[in-house]
Amino acid sequence: MKRERLGDRIKRLRKERELGLRETAGKLGISASYLSLIETGQVKTPPAPKVIEDLAKLLEDDFDELMLLAGRVPEDIEDALVADPALTAFLRTAGEQGYSGKDLIELLAAKKGKK
Repeated sequence: MKRERLGDRIKRLRKERELGLRETAGKLGISASYLSLIETGQVKTPPAPKVIEDLAKLLEDDFDELMLLAGRVPEDIEDALVADPALTAFLRTAGEQGYSGKDLIELLAAKKGKK
């Protein structure tokens, strides 16, 4: 299954909420032309995390998913990976063994429930 592009997702959610391009841009404090560039995938660099955060709130979407669609890593995750290089090795090993993020969350929840 092909992953949705950031711009396509933003445009779809905006239209589902019956928000116009100019209206949405105004609420975000960005220009309508910039929002249009984001939606069409024509921006040269991904939107700043603050813009993505504001989009997530306005469109009632998941910030982390929008960040990943934008090709960005949330700052707190980046900080955690830099602070503990073993986390990178852990994630790589989990991926190689076929574990998804959902699998890992379920394993951690099960472990927490056994205490």
